[in-house]
Amino acid sequence: MGGSRLQKVLRNVAEPLDEFVMTLPDLERVLTEVEHPTVYIGYEPSGPIHLGTLLTIEKLAELTEIGFRSKALMADIHGFLNKKGPRELLEEVSETYWAETFRTLGSPSIEIVLGSEFELSPDYIMDLLVLSQRVTTARAWRAMDMIARETKHPTVGQHIYPIMQALDILYLGCDVAIGGTDQRKIHALARELFSSPVRLRHEKWVPVALHTPLIPGLIEGGKMSSSIPKSHIAIHDPPEVIRRKIRMAFCPPGGAPQYDEAGRLINPILAAFKYFILHDLGEVSLPRSKAAGGGDLKIGSYRDLESAYVNGLVHPQDLKNFVAEYLTNRFKPIRDRLEADPSLLEPLYRLQKWQMERGLMGEAEWRDAMVSYSHYLGGSLEG
Repeated sequence: MGGSRLQKVLRNVAEPLDEFVMTLPDLERVLTEVEHPTVYIGYEPSGPIHLGTLLTIEKLAELTEIGFRSKALMADIHGFLNKKGPRELLEEVSETYWAETFRTLGSPSIEIVLGSEFELSPDYIMDLLVLSQRVTTARAWRAMDMIARETKHPTVGQHIYPIMQALDILYLGCDVAIGGTDQRKIHALARELFSSPVRLRHEKWVPVALHTPLIPGLIEGGKMSSSIPKSHIAIHDPPEVIRRKIRMAFCPPGGAPQYDEAGRLINPILAAFKYFILHDLGEVSLPRSKAAGGGDLKIGSYRDLESAYVNGLVHPQDLKNFVAEYLTNRFKPIRDRLEADPSLLEPLYRLQKWQMERGLMGEAEWRDAMVSYSHYLGGSLEG
């Protein structure tokens, strides 16, 4: 059980594992000693769920299947501290659009927890104050700077954010914390704090931390951003929007570099194959255009695909066509739910409108987002 279970836990975890698993021996110990470990991922419910988020939703669902208790934290208080929206609206988005997506595209067994359900308790606040005495502002900001909304003039609230994220692990009773690679410094802070002799009201232990890759954005040079629709595929994008975004997406030809200087994949279309399509299907038969020789090409692994692509056996448009069709089908269950009950999407529309009115989202980006909202909400939309 140990070996195959460990392999499943490590699927789609960022590499090198020595850097992005904290730590492998600790993880092996949890899998050996804890029959049903508890795992969580925290999310700011401050925008649309896109392909980058789907990676971790699928991870929680996969871990549920192998005996984990999986929790998704809807971090409404964190979103408020990070200036993403009013707390009440973040809570409403959590309980509608976000919760429904986890049930539909992930698993009904994933437990949805609101941060405000426990983060305002007296014990939590007292533990937060105790830890705040142990963490310098410089240390807190080093943990936070990759995910902060405001970086030029950071607020006290943003310095509190990583300490709260560390405490969440304890108050959710988690053996394992998962996040993107941009969360690594926060998890390192949590492990440092909980291995120290600091006394808290809550029992403490040193959690395992796993980190998943950040999916490259559809626009060259960035990651997927919830406030830039052209950079991501949202789970509620209609099929015609998905196809248009994929058609326009950055996809360097096979002869061009596919990785940056740090060794990170920069081609979002190849990333979709690596982390979703081949992970899901195992093997695909990829139709090729005449420009690439025609016929179908059997692909059994990402290594096979990348080799074929860089050697000119697959055209960029062949990849794009396959990705667009796969994502259209993958997101159909949640589109059907939102079409049957558009009220699930309406709070997210109001939240992004709030962000646009305060300059957190550009007017051009808002117009792009409206194309997808209008598919469900139609004439009820305002500007």
